[in-house]
Amino acid sequence: MTLVLVLGACTGGSTSEPASPPSSTPTATESPIPSGQIVFVPGEFFIDFAEVRSDLTWNGGAGELRVTNASDSGLGVPGVYAITTASTTVDAVVEPAEDIPAGGEATFTVTFPDTLDPADAGLLVLSYGEESWGAMAPVVRE
Repeated sequence: MTLVLVLGACTGGSTSEPASPPSSTPTATESPIPSGQIVFVPGEFFIDFAEVRSDLTWNGGAGELRVTNASDSGLGVPGVYAITTASTTVDAVVEPAEDIPAGGEATFTVTFPDTLDPADAGLLVLSYGEESWGAMAPVVRE
């Protein structure tokens, strides 16, 4: 049995040049990074996600978590913890321990242990029930 392999290549007949990249210049867009002086507001943090706005004010002692749930889903009991600059995790006590109904608003007291200095709370993480909503962003002003 003989196996015949036929390879074909298009070598041309066409005199066109290879395609060149587009010559248009990209248009400039405005940077999303603020250009002015940025000031972090001490003790203010937020998450605004999936029609839920969560604002935390905490600068030591008892803080306040305000939640506006404009979504069609209820939220579990909120929880907050800090990941410190020493890479330890410190849980806050959030009271009252209540769910937030769809379309509802609620205010909670958030208390970290007195041993946690706000300057050492490197990252604040928010959860609702068993769902982690992620790190809270610091509030900034230009």
